[in-house]
Amino acid sequence: MAKDKKENNGRLRRKILLISAGFFIAALFFIFIYKFLFLVRYAERFKQYINSGRSDRTALKIALYKKHPVRNLTIFFKKTLKNLNIPSRNIIKQHIVLNVKTPGSRGNNLRDINLDFLKYNVLVSKDPDFNLIENIFRREFRKYIIPSKGQVSYYSYAVKNNTLCLYFYYKSRLILKSVFIVKGIDNSGFNSVKQYVNAPKISLDVDDVGYDATFIDGLISLHTPITFAIFPYAPFSKQIDLTLHKLGYETIMHIPMEPVNTRLFPGDGALSVSMNKKEIRNKIFTDINRLPFVDGANNHEGSLFTSDKNKICDAVSVFKKKGLFFVDSLTDGNSYAYRCALKSGLPSAQRDVFLDDKPSIKYIKNQIKIAASLAGRFKRVIIIGHPRQSTVRVLMKEVPRLKKKGYFFVPLCEFLR
Repeated sequence: MAKDKKENNGRLRRKILLISAGFFIAALFFIFIYKFLFLVRYAERFKQYINSGRSDRTALKIALYKKHPVRNLTIFFKKTLKNLNIPSRNIIKQHIVLNVKTPGSRGNNLRDINLDFLKYNVLVSKDPDFNLIENIFRREFRKYIIPSKGQVSYYSYAVKNNTLCLYFYYKSRLILKSVFIVKGIDNSGFNSVKQYVNAPKISLDVDDVGYDATFIDGLISLHTPITFAIFPYAPFSKQIDLTLHKLGYETIMHIPMEPVNTRLFPGDGALSVSMNKKEIRNKIFTDINRLPFVDGANNHEGSLFTSDKNKICDAVSVFKKKGLFFVDSLTDGNSYAYRCALKSGLPSAQRDVFLDDKPSIKYIKNQIKIAASLAGRFKRVIIIGHPRQSTVRVLMKEVPRLKKKGYFFVPLCEFLR
């Protein structure tokens, strides 16, 4: 009996060994298959980045990036910035923490949005090659984005001879922003990066451009980085877009959207809440093709469209796909536009002050005072005006006066989040 028990124990041990060996062999087989499929899938993508002499180092870099994508993206940015040979005195890093409140009339249906990101302010010398800077960042960034497709996004907006803005997002969350400012030229006027950080800055957006070219020359004569929002279907839109692009101005598409007041005509080619997602996408694609030099978009009218969460978020997703930033003109306090852009990981901002709700010169001057006060307090303000005789007349006087008092005018891209 003892002999039988010993034989049974021996058979059991052999069975356990055979099963263990089977599991081990199966595991090796599955690892081999996984690695084979992985290489087949990614080999072509890796060929342009990895050579035999650097394969181990690159593989380690990718492994570390997968584990700490935000930290390693920051390291990548610092190293690339260092390779540009910009003195450290011309770079100031800021840690920005912001809280975007829900619209007051929305009650508790929405949560506040908290933003937490690093901002690098970089002062560069005269006549910078923004194309070179962009190409360096784009080339290096692609090395790091390989293993994280769909999680990390990168946007760049260059305002010719004035500003370059870079935005890095991780899972739709802004983690790093950098603004390259040109030193000492007429358009910016900044002589140190500390001056840029501490100065009150104003972004002036002129809407409704395209129907009348009369006032454009006057605004250009101010030698100020004004942003021009151009209608896609106005008679002079294409010509003005090309002219402003050659002169180095920031231009955005002023896209009409359906208002609450049905008696108001929003403009040709307006987006309406009756459109489905495909119709909204096709309409925006068509509009963008009419204005090839725009970097962003904002809404004309749209109190009804922007307050429809699904519709405005559908539109924002198209802007993101086309690489355009979006600025909410905030024509209605119930607008979801800014929130949709922030949640989707699209560089965005919203208007602070309307200059000319009323056409009187006295009213416009008072609105400029309000804007200047906000800029002095928060170091930034976005104001929207229109190419009307009264507005342009006030701007021709007030812009030089504000510059003399220490206010600086900057492109919209500097205020995007």
